[in-house]
Amino acid sequence: MRAIVVAVGLVAASTAASADQDPLNIAKDLYASAAYEEALSTLSRLTDARASVPGIARQADQYRAFCLYALGRVSEAESVAESLIRREPLLQLDAADASPRIEAMFVGVQKRILPGLIRERYRESRAFIDQKQYGAAEPRLADVRRLLAEAQHLGAWDEGLADLTELVDGFLTLARSQAAPAALPATAATSVPPPSAPAPSAPAASEPARAAAAPEPPRAAAGEPSVYHIEDADVRPPVVIFQSAPSAPNELLTVVRALRKQMVLSVLIDETGSVQKADVRGSIHPSYDSMLLRAARTWKYRPAMKNGVPVRYEKTVIIDVK
Repeated sequence: MRAIVVAVGLVAASTAASADQDPLNIAKDLYASAAYEEALSTLSRLTDARASVPGIARQADQYRAFCLYALGRVSEAESVAESLIRREPLLQLDAADASPRIEAMFVGVQKRILPGLIRERYRESRAFIDQKQYGAAEPRLADVRRLLAEAQHLGAWDEGLADLTELVDGFLTLARSQAAPAALPATAATSVPPPSAPAPSAPAASEPARAAAAPEPPRAAAGEPSVYHIEDADVRPPVVIFQSAPSAPNELLTVVRALRKQMVLSVLIDETGSVQKADVRGSIHPSYDSMLLRAARTWKYRPAMKNGVPVRYEKTVIIDVK
């Protein structure tokens, strides 16, 4: 009898030691056997060191959400899922243990928070563009572009995200071209006539400049309406009616094309869809900048809308003269 007691004691000690060594795998086994409360308790015994390892932390939180959902504690499960998705927006669940209902719960959380995450990450990447840190901006913009593709795939889509997609594509092109600038051809040194010189022909401009959001908009003065931009999810962006590049002398166009640069223009559109103000954020060439600013004041849009009411909107337009 004493030998049996000793043997049982050894088994219990071995089990406890195993639990201390690998509570994550034990929690997975408990979950598989439908012992959800015990699995949650086991996950709570993860040491801080192990829980801080990204792969282990990801799995632990997944199984924590699985257990909570199985116990009917859906709001808690969604909270854990949200924390996971905020860290890894393109998270893929462990297919073996994720039931269709759990997968649907995660997708629902992802659809709810992804538009806001995209806008947050766009703001972060745009800050590097504004500081001309193109090398740092490029991978962040590429990440935003992947999130936009996922949002479209899931149906977590709105007009603002469609507009933001064009903006991100334009800034990606800008970041990549500025991070590794090409050598300028000899034609770049050609003298340029003043902007008032007669234009022999209209430029073979690229498609109308891509629409998108502006850098941080100016704060409205007391009594003035607010100025909205691409990061405001509850605002429908302006729609282009007329947005054409200016006519320019052929000699100037030759130089501008040789520079292989993009121009970033910020336009403030009022409640009627007219351009109140235009500012250069990224210059191509001083002469062409002046001509484009004059042209921008003639552009026309269907105004941005918030709750069915026209509002002022600051919009970024990226010009690529080809």
